[in-house]
Amino acid sequence: MVLRVASLLAIAGPLLLAVGGRGRKRSRGGDRRRGDRTPVLANFAAFALFFAFLAAFAGNAEGLAALLLALCGCLLALAGIALVLWSRAELGSAWSFVPMADQGTGLVTTGPYRVVRHPIYLGLSMLAMGEALAFGSWPAVAVVFSTIVPTFVWRAWAEERLLADTFGQRYAVYRKQTRMIVPRLLRGITGISTRPSSSDCQSYCPVWVSEAAMEPDHKAFVRMGGALLLLAAALLPLTCTVPIRNWWTGESGDRPLPLVRSGSHVDRPSRVWIDTDAACNGIDADPDDCFAMLVLMSSPDVEIVGISTVFGNAPLSVVDRTTRDLVERVAGRSDILVHSGSPTALTAERTISVEPAHAALERALERGPLTIVGLGPLTNVAATLRKRPDLAGNIGLLVSVMGRRPGHVFHPAEGRSSSGILFGHGPVFRDFNFSKDRTSASIVLGLVERISLTPYEAAREVMVTRRDLARMRGGPRAAAWLAERAGPWLDYWEGDVGLPGFYPFDALAALYVLRPQQFRCAKALAWIAKDDRLPVPWRVALGSTGLLVGLESDRPQITRASGSVTYCGGVGDGLKDVLMDLLTRQGP
Repeated sequence: MVLRVASLLAIAGPLLLAVGGRGRKRSRGGDRRRGDRTPVLANFAAFALFFAFLAAFAGNAEGLAALLLALCGCLLALAGIALVLWSRAELGSAWSFVPMADQGTGLVTTGPYRVVRHPIYLGLSMLAMGEALAFGSWPAVAVVFSTIVPTFVWRAWAEERLLADTFGQRYAVYRKQTRMIVPRLLRGITGISTRPSSSDCQSYCPVWVSEAAMEPDHKAFVRMGGALLLLAAALLPLTCTVPIRNWWTGESGDRPLPLVRSGSHVDRPSRVWIDTDAACNGIDADPDDCFAMLVLMSSPDVEIVGISTVFGNAPLSVVDRTTRDLVERVAGRSDILVHSGSPTALTAERTISVEPAHAALERALERGPLTIVGLGPLTNVAATLRKRPDLAGNIGLLVSVMGRRPGHVFHPAEGRSSSGILFGHGPVFRDFNFSKDRTSASIVLGLVERISLTPYEAAREVMVTRRDLARMRGGPRAAAWLAERAGPWLDYWEGDVGLPGFYPFDALAALYVLRPQQFRCAKALAWIAKDDRLPVPWRVALGSTGLLVGLESDRPQITRASGSVTYCGGVGDGLKDVLMDLLTRQGP
C-alpha cells in the first residue's frame, strides 16, 4: 500500500510543470507560433481513461510477488517523474502546455534533449506504466500501450511540424542527431534511408532519416499506432505468468460461505428424473453427463422414472442418440424411457412448448414428488412449469450443475499447472448450463423452493485420470464404453489445460443425490443479475449476467430472479473412490 501511495504522489511532479510555467516572461521579439491543441486534448482523455481503469481494476494480490511488482512499479514511476522534472528545468521559459515555438526562446538541445527530442513524454509514459504495475492493474497497462503512448506520439508529430516550420534547417539537423521518444522507436517506420553529411553533424549521428521524413507522415503515424497495438496484444499474454493467486485462480476474494459437511441438505424423494444434454464424445463434448447417468443407474437406492434430453453440449439429435445408446444398448436398461426435449433455449414470450419430454415430465410430477437431476440447461423443467406452475410443489428437490460466486472466473487449471496454454492458465470456461438458457434458469429459480447447486467450485476437487479410465476399461461393458469415449476429453485436458485429468462436473450432481453427506454445503441466496465484480474483459468474453450465489447482504438491488438454494461448493475426502466404485460395479 505504501508503494502504491508513493507512485501516486509522483503525480505531483507534472503539477509542478504548470506552476513552474507561470510568471515566466516569453520573448517579445522573434517568431512565435502555436500548434494544434487536438493531440493535447486526446492525451488528457487517455490519462482520464487510464486513471479510471487504475481505480476500477486495481489488483488485490498479496505476498512477495505482489510486493516486488509494486516495488518495480514505484521505482519506474519515480524515475519517470525525475526525467519529467529534469526536462522541464532544461526547457525553462520555452515550456508550454500547448504546442508553441518561439525564435526568441530558442531551440533547447541540452540535458535529456541531447538524447531524445521529447523526454517529458517518455517520463510521463514511464510514470503511467509504473503506477499500473504498482497497482497490479493489467487493464491499466493495456490502456498505457493502446491510448497514452499513441497520443504522446501524436503530440510529438504535431510539435515537430511546428518546430520544423519555425527553426528550419537547424531543427532538421537536430532531428537527424537525436531520437524521438524511445531509442530506435522510429527505425523502419519513418522512411530511414540516407545518412546526413558530415557538415550537418556536430557530434555523432546514431540515427539518420531521409529528407522525405522531415515532415510528419500521417500514414507512418497510423503504422506506428498499429504496431504499438500489436505489441500490446503480444505482450498481454505475458501477464499470465505473474504469480498472483487471484489472477491464477479466477477467484474474487469474497467472504467464503460457511460450508458445512453433511449440513444444510434437503431430503429427497426416491423417484428420480434425469434431464441431460449428453454428448460424451470428443474434445468438444465432455463425458460427464454419461458419468452421472451411469452412477444413478447403478444405484438401488433410487428409482429412475424417466430421462429427458435437451440441447446443450450438442444438438438435440446427437443428445437423443447418445442417451438412448447409453441407456438401452450399453447399460441394458430398457425399462427406462428416454423422452426428446427442447432443441433450443426458451424465449421470454409465454409460449407453451409441446415437446414429448415436457408432457412426460408433467405426468411424472402429477404422480408424486420427484427429484430432478438437471445436467444441462433447465429448458425442459422451465417449459413444464411455465405451463403447469402448480406442479412446482411436487419437485421435492432440484439438483442443478450451475452457479458461481460473484467475480469468479472458471480457470480449470486454477494455478495447479504450468504446462497448459497461456503459460499455465489453460482455457476459461463459462457457467455453461446457465449461459445456454438464462430465461429458464430465471423461471426455475423463481418457482422451485428446494434447489441444490453442485457448481464448478465443487467439481474441481475431484479429478478423473488416465489410470481411472484404465480401471473402467477393465470393468463392465457400460464403464468400458464410457472410458473409450472419455479418452479424447482427457487428451484435451492434458494438452491444453495442462492437468493430469479432468473434472467430472455433472457426475457430482448424481453423487450428491446418492451421498449428500460427502458434500460441504451452506444455505445461501442465489440471484440472476449483472456481475459487477467480473473484470471487463471477462464480461465481454463470457457475458456480464450470471447465476450468482452469496449472502443476503451481497445481493444487488436489481435482479432478474432470486431465491434460496443449498450451495454445495466443497466435497469431502473419499468421494472420488465412491465415484469409481459405482462406475465399475455396473452390470453388463
